[in-house]
Amino acid sequence: MDPKIKRQLIWGFSLIAMGIGVFFRVPVVSERLADATGTSAKLYFFRFSFYLIAVILIGGGIKKIRHYWPAKQ
Repeated sequence: MDPKIKRQLIWGFSLIAMGIGVFFRVPVVSERLADATGTSAKLYFFRFSFYLIAVILIGGGIKKIRHYWPAKQ
């Protein structure tokens, strides 16, 4: 396997791992943020933004893996 392809696959898997990490970390951080600020509108915007980032990371990782995954012949 070409080193470039291997590097791109590792990068794709790391994107997925980071997306999953962000997805599970948002509730913990939003609880701390809720204690610090009293407004719920900012909290909803924070949650929406970070869940969107998580979905984009996971989607980008899946796209990269599907592009560089060796095809069966």
